[in-house]
Amino acid sequence: MLTKRGYHTPLLTVLALSMTTLYCTSTPKILNNNFSESAVGTVGLEVIEYEDLIKGFLSGGVNQEPTAEELKEFLPIYLDYRAKLLSAREAGYFENKTILDEFALYAKQAAYAYWLDREIKPTIYEQFKSRYSEELKSSHVLISLSQNAQPSDTLAAYNKIMEARELFLSGEKTIAELNEEYSSSRNGQLMGGDLPWFSVGVTVGAFEDALYALDQGELSMPVRTQFGYHLIYLEERRKRTPARNVSHIFISRQGDLEKIDDLYEQLEQGTPWLNLVVEFSEDRASISNEGNIGWVSYSSRYDQAFIDSVMNLDSTLPYSKPIESIYGIHIFRIDSVQTFQNEAAKDEFLNQELDKSSNFERNNGFVINWLSEQYNLSINTDLITELTNTLSTLDSLPIAQVYIAADSFTQDTLFIFQGKIATATDFYGYLVDKYSDKELNQVQPSWFTDYQEYFLDSELLNFTLSVFPEFSEQTDSYHRGLVVYQINEDSVWSSVTVDSTILMNRYFSNDTDYQFKTRYYYHLVSARYDSTLKKAEDFIFQGGHPDSLRVNDYPVAVMSDSTGIFEGEPFTRLAEMEMGEISEYFIYNNRKAFFILNDVLPARKMTFDEAFNRLLSDYQPIREKNWLRRLRVKYQIQAFPEIISEKFGLSEIN
Repeated sequence: MLTKRGYHTPLLTVLALSMTTLYCTSTPKILNNNFSESAVGTVGLEVIEYEDLIKGFLSGGVNQEPTAEELKEFLPIYLDYRAKLLSAREAGYFENKTILDEFALYAKQAAYAYWLDREIKPTIYEQFKSRYSEELKSSHVLISLSQNAQPSDTLAAYNKIMEARELFLSGEKTIAELNEEYSSSRNGQLMGGDLPWFSVGVTVGAFEDALYALDQGELSMPVRTQFGYHLIYLEERRKRTPARNVSHIFISRQGDLEKIDDLYEQLEQGTPWLNLVVEFSEDRASISNEGNIGWVSYSSRYDQAFIDSVMNLDSTLPYSKPIESIYGIHIFRIDSVQTFQNEAAKDEFLNQELDKSSNFERNNGFVINWLSEQYNLSINTDLITELTNTLSTLDSLPIAQVYIAADSFTQDTLFIFQGKIATATDFYGYLVDKYSDKELNQVQPSWFTDYQEYFLDSELLNFTLSVFPEFSEQTDSYHRGLVVYQINEDSVWSSVTVDSTILMNRYFSNDTDYQFKTRYYYHLVSARYDSTLKKAEDFIFQGGHPDSLRVNDYPVAVMSDSTGIFEGEPFTRLAEMEMGEISEYFIYNNRKAFFILNDVLPARKMTFDEAFNRLLSDYQPIREKNWLRRLRVKYQIQAFPEIISEKFGLSEIN
């Protein structure tokens, strides 16, 4: 946390002016009996090694190895940082509850991010990249089932889908016939059936995993998703068809067929594409981009017939003949076909696609689910069934009042994760803590999934440290940063601990720094169109207050101020205006605008209260300098920059 406020920027300035006089320096020859040959300094009884200095330098976000001069410049800053840490440790900041609570919150979230970036995304990416090269055509049978269905309903749906599977394997039914007989329906439409060609990242994870695992002509085992149970049949797989960047001239379905034919003839006669797009296309969103609608592929979320029309076009032709879709009538132009200059460009693109897909999500639940699968979370399903049946008989009582017989809630194991056990009793305690004010029937569907996430979340940090010991350096660094920030805040930045007489003396002894320049109380009114701005101007001429423009929902932006220092256009205009005057129009933030000058506030000295924050800010660097001087004396800080020279093979004169 070397970039915290008050460390790099102010300290670097102060120390650069005084580093030659504020530190006791010595030669390594004198110190050889007491220190290692790589010691670059001491802070109290702590010896600062060259490796510590390098690590501190790189922790500031620098991505390249430092030069000798950079390290010598950084050395006094780092020694001051270590002095602050030592002072904070002696003062008990490392045990401060507020700091520890903030640190615990950070560490947990950092662990989630660490798994996502270090382990999960790289693993998923390799699979994503492999699947991206293919497109698959499939069909499925779907028996709908709620995610929170009762065990009995789940079992019934599973048995039904297995019955359908046996009929297919025996040759008695085709996949189309099974869809007709077994698939659930919604709004009169079967939920199963044929699916369009698609590739990775389009459907839900469990469905995609099962589909890509199939051979052509193979039927899957039942697959559970949030929609229910599926049987998936892989009809065909092929090499992915490259995406196409597409533009169109578009006429709505209500448009005249003769009109699109006429547009096609104009293209044939040499009329520029852009001219026809601007004048005739009814796709307003694409007109400003020459009719471009972006990339289209078999994984796009357009109507399938529309996708087929685009993907089957001859990309060598300058434009297509008129083509009708569910959206209307189009003349298409293929602007480019997707290619990659090299593997690095492909990897960059695929990483972006992965970030947008359902295969990878940046949230805690995604990490929990991944860890459950990859590190073999053990679930006692029999015990879950037993507990569900027991609790379901008590669903009219608040959870806190439920009495359950000892033989129902025992120390039987519910979950096991990496040797950590959650028992049925632990589960009940969780229910009481979280849902004590609710009845059992209000939370029952999500009892066990919620507790599973809670259990894994509570184990995440320790598990992360066991798998990635280096993660502790990241968390420790943040903890140190919090501590240094807080002691800096208390020792330098806090106004509570500043002697107000010091600030008052600075205020009364200085007649130039704490002054208000001439200030202008104004309103600035802006609008997209001149006609709108003219209406606002007329409203004000007729006695309306500029603030009323906001109340009356005028399509204008109104801002006002009286405290700023106005430099540059358009604010220099204010000095030339009379009070009550409305200015000429000018451009502000790409809109037409005008000023109304309400008042002129003359230059004057600030009151002490008005100047207080500026006085405090001006005094803080001095206060910090004094504090650091005391720390250097207290801990007898020594710096050995000559060791840095030796590491770089430089003579001391360098």
